[in-house]
Amino acid sequence: MKFAVTIVAKMKQQEKEERRTNTERKTLGSLCSTTGLLLSVVCCIALIHVELRIQEHHRHSVTCCDQMETEIYRKVQQYYARWQDLKASHSGSHWQETRVSPQIELSSKALFAEEGQNVTIACTTTGQPQPSITWSKAFGRLPKGRTEVLSGNLTIYNLEKKDRGMYICKAKNILRSATGVTQLTILSRLRFKVRPPKEVSPSSFGSIVRLPCVAESDLSTTISWTKDGESSLPVKYNVLLNGTLVLQNIKKSHEGSYTCRATNALATIEAKVKINAPVTATSCSVISKHVSSVSGKYVIDPDGEGGLAPFTVFCDMLDKNGVGVTVISHDSESRTFVHGYCGRGSYSRDIHYTGASLSQLASLTRVSSHCEQFIKYECYHSRLFYDRNNPYGWWVSRDSTKMTYWGGASGSGKCACGMTNSCVDRYLGCNCDAYEGVWREDSGLLTDKTHLPVRQLRFGDNNGNEKGYHTLGKLKCY
Repeated sequence: MKFAVTIVAKMKQQEKEERRTNTERKTLGSLCSTTGLLLSVVCCIALIHVELRIQEHHRHSVTCCDQMETEIYRKVQQYYARWQDLKASHSGSHWQETRVSPQIELSSKALFAEEGQNVTIACTTTGQPQPSITWSKAFGRLPKGRTEVLSGNLTIYNLEKKDRGMYICKAKNILRSATGVTQLTILSRLRFKVRPPKEVSPSSFGSIVRLPCVAESDLSTTISWTKDGESSLPVKYNVLLNGTLVLQNIKKSHEGSYTCRATNALATIEAKVKINAPVTATSCSVISKHVSSVSGKYVIDPDGEGGLAPFTVFCDMLDKNGVGVTVISHDSESRTFVHGYCGRGSYSRDIHYTGASLSQLASLTRVSSHCEQFIKYECYHSRLFYDRNNPYGWWVSRDSTKMTYWGGASGSGKCACGMTNSCVDRYLGCNCDAYEGVWREDSGLLTDKTHLPVRQLRFGDNNGNEKGYHTLGKLKCY
């Protein structure tokens, strides 16, 4: 009876141990199914020892494995508790190793660039594990010595036409590889076919200046001009279809720095030109119109660069309604007494003009619209022309021609009164030709600019009680 009780007690204890072992097996199995690789290994070891224990119990023996299995089980429970705490505090982290195939995103699938430029193609990749990136060219090799790959981005320096083509970015990890392709097109560089000169000095005020600016490119190109950094240009300008800037009626306000800007879809190039004000004007009328409206001394150059030397004149900016009158003085402007010269033209007075030769003055008359010079002869019993074929007095033109008409007249042998039949003797051409013992005068403006200025004065019939005075005004041109 005692033996039977003992057997029953052992059987109950064995059932109790088996139930506990099965519970541990289920717990370890559930735990191991939710852990990572390292913890799974520990779990498997624990499970092996649980199985050994079950076998030992079946053989009704207890080995040292019982103690080892118990310790492993305790450690597994301890580490699992820690893992649960970490998992709760890092809920967004990936506790299991995941693998993702590579994906590629290129900055552009088609790029356009010009020769000489640098270009960068960005290749962004994703994947797990992190993919490796390599670059290649569909046909041929990457440009030697002019390429750089940094952080997956391909940069090509100093592009050449031969660099055009398809460039391939390849991303690869242990799962598979992915590729992306960019088509690179190389265009001829935007350049000037005709550049404007760096500096221009107009020949004269009022002249026309042309500034050529022609650009060429594979792309459509536009030309624009600015002055001193401003988009507004002086008045009276025109930009031709080929980009040439035409400045008309040059003034001092045209002076400055001009920029020709050529632009296409990829690039912009510039060329600068400096325009100076003309060094000298041709006349005071030009100065008044383009430079200054203040009367004073100015330097003019009527025949321009390469001709006669420039010379200084006085510009009267008030006379003739402010058109700008060029005034030339001489040494015989004062009223001069004539006496003691009986023969025809025996009195002679050469005229010397201030600061200019007759040749220079002739060039002034040619560039002027009008020229004039006042002349007067006061007479007492002294005749001037009387006989047009054999006059007593006359004046000499710049080209040394004997001129037998007086100021205010155009016909030979006449003075101003002779043109209007208002002389003291209406049958004569001049007042002085009346030969009276009273003071008379003949005066007026000489206006034929092809004969001016007056080079010389000649008088006669000035002996005894015959006498006279001559006055010659300044040369004025406008």
